[in-house]
Amino acid sequence: MGADTTGTGLPWVEAIADSFPRRSFRAFHTAELPALNAERGALVAADLAGVPPLAFRLPDGPTYTWIAGPDGISVAEGDAGAGALVELDERTFSDHLNELLTASGCVRTDRAELVRGTLQDWKRWEPATRALLSGTPIYTNAVRDSLVDRDGAPLDLHRSFPADGDREEMRHFLLTAGFLHVKGVYSADEVARFGAEVEHARTRTTPGDRFSWWSLNAAGDEVVTRINYLGRFSPLLQELCFEPRLTEFARLAGAGFRVCDDRLDGPMVFVKSSHIVKGDGDLGWHTDDGIGGHPAMCPLIQAGIQLDHANPENGQLMVLAGSHRHVNHWLKWGDEGDLPVVRIETEPGDLTVHFGDIMHSTPPPTGPDAGRRALYYKFAEEKTFAWIPSGCHYNDALFRADKTGRISARATTH
Repeated sequence: MGADTTGTGLPWVEAIADSFPRRSFRAFHTAELPALNAERGALVAADLAGVPPLAFRLPDGPTYTWIAGPDGISVAEGDAGAGALVELDERTFSDHLNELLTASGCVRTDRAELVRGTLQDWKRWEPATRALLSGTPIYTNAVRDSLVDRDGAPLDLHRSFPADGDREEMRHFLLTAGFLHVKGVYSADEVARFGAEVEHARTRTTPGDRFSWWSLNAAGDEVVTRINYLGRFSPLLQELCFEPRLTEFARLAGAGFRVCDDRLDGPMVFVKSSHIVKGDGDLGWHTDDGIGGHPAMCPLIQAGIQLDHANPENGQLMVLAGSHRHVNHWLKWGDEGDLPVVRIETEPGDLTVHFGDIMHSTPPPTGPDAGRRALYYKFAEEKTFAWIPSGCHYNDALFRADKTGRISARATTH
């Protein structure tokens, strides 16, 4: 069913949640969690070693504490000894278990409160929670054993493919590594036309546009870093939604993928600028379902038409290879350790394809005058179109002011 429920303030919250089983707070803690741990505790025990206990409580109900141990997770009544205490209602707790809201999503939509501890304390438990509930392993360096080609040899993670390359080889690489770099898909003339349309869109959008993201640079200037629903300004960029090359490469992930021409932000452009000091112009490690909605949106494909060179100086996409097949910790730059980080360097006309569930990042450019632009077109399965109506996105919550007046789309409100 569609997600545009009147009165929620967030168009996806109630209608989508009604499509999933409601989990009882008490029954989950007294029966379901112990049973899940007995079956899958080995998936999480090492990950949780030494992690302080986490407690949940209902406003007018019981409190339970999750305790890490050598066999996984055990549960105790009350919150004694819990490093963090989360208060939320039963529906929000159920939505969290159903992956409709992450910890960040619960807090940023004011549906949960950290009575004690920090959001990071809660997020530290999330991979283990997801692993217990889904049976999906937590992402570690062990992923390297699975990053192999069709003959079983290690993948060259820095490989790019020609536009006329072997499609089955490309498909295997995309499904295994979670991303794909295709060279020379679009001509110089096409790139020039696309770029001119992007510049036109930049002249038409202004701070406060709820479909654009704005950041502050070191000089105090407010600069646009992302423009969503580009069809508002450019019929050409809207028509690109159905461009055959774009569709073919996106559907290497699966024949059932359909372009999100009118939802999930539609066609959009990401613009990298140097010296961003505030806002979302530089994105840390994240997935595209960072506030929730995994079962409604994923699998999701991001197809990126590169309009400029992408390198450390001009800003570039980084991915953690294979992470789309796992549950992931929320990392900071520099915390990657020996994980397989791939820095993708592209030229104008190249196409990148990656899963929304892969951990990816766009760190600050190292050069003084970055201006990299990349057009992005999302592709999703039919279920996404059934749940999320035209003009809506799970991230719509970020475009509404929170109780402090903060709007993530505009740095001046931070």
